[in-house]
This record gives sequence, C-alpha cells and structure tokens, in this order.
Amino acid sequence: MIHIGLAALLLTSGYQESYVNEVHPIATAINAAYDIPASVTVAQSILESNWGRSKLSTAERNYFGFKCVTPTSPGPIALRCVSYPTTECVPAPCHPVDAYFRSYASIDDSFRDYGRLLTTSPNYAAALPMRKDPDAFIRAVARKYATDPEYANKVIRLMDLYDLRRFDR
Repeated sequence: MIHIGLAALLLTSGYQESYVNEVHPIATAINAAYDIPASVTVAQSILESNWGRSKLSTAERNYFGFKCVTPTSPGPIALRCVSYPTTECVPAPCHPVDAYFRSYASIDDSFRDYGRLLTTSPNYAAALPMRKDPDAFIRAVARKYATDPEYANKVIRLMDLYDLRRFDR
C-alpha cells in the first residue's frame, strides 16, 4: 500500500477526519492479521503521532512511538534507529530524555510492527485475551506500553470522541 496522500490531507482543514479515513483501512488490515482492535490501533496512532503530524511520524513514519531495543537494533521491520528527545515518567516525576526510535520505510510497516509487537512481546500477553473489549485491551496494554499514567484514558477518550469502535464491528 502506498499512502502518498496523507501529508496533503493533513494540510487541509478537517485533518482529524482525513487522518482517520487514511489509517482506518490499515488498522482494519492489522485487525485481520493480528486480531488487535482497529479502534485501539487508530486511537493509539492518533495519540502517538499527533494525527500523523509529529516529526517522528512525518520523518520516520513511526506512528506508535516505538523505540529501538538498543541504538543499533531497530527490530525486524524498521530500517534504522534515530535519536529524538522525549519525556519519560518512570521514574517519576516526568522528565526529558533522548531516546532512539524506530524509523520505517512506510506507514504500513509501522502499523505492521505494531501488530507484531503487541502479539509477540511478553509485555502484552495479558492483554491478548481481552482483544474483544477495546477498553480492557488498551488498559492492559498501557501498563507496559507507556509511562504516562493517563495513557489508557487518553486512548479511550479518542475512541469515544471519534467513534472509533465502529471499526471493530
């Protein structure tokens, strides 16, 4: 899949709707391949990429904030690791750090890595039985995915506000 139009869509008004329209088919494909709720996939990509407008998503096509295991280990799908400033909240209080993030060839590769990571990492094993309940699923995923204690609530608010559960039906 080639998603050339994403940058152009985001430059027009209504970028939220344009972003959701662009990524929901990818999230639906991830659901088919990995049984991850499409609503959660879309909402996490919104939160992690600022609607596809963050530098990490525009320059590195990283829509989920995935870090590298080491500065030279991007994993099996990403191309390389690139240093970016970020904020970590563990240990508290939240503080700025530099971290190495994965850089992908395409948005599809970023979403595919998301599905692969959530279904193969032991960090998310407890969430997998909850895949039919998007809220419970993201609450379980968030325990290991993010250092922000409000992360799951933010994802759920996005799912509510933009009626993203419609993609799970």
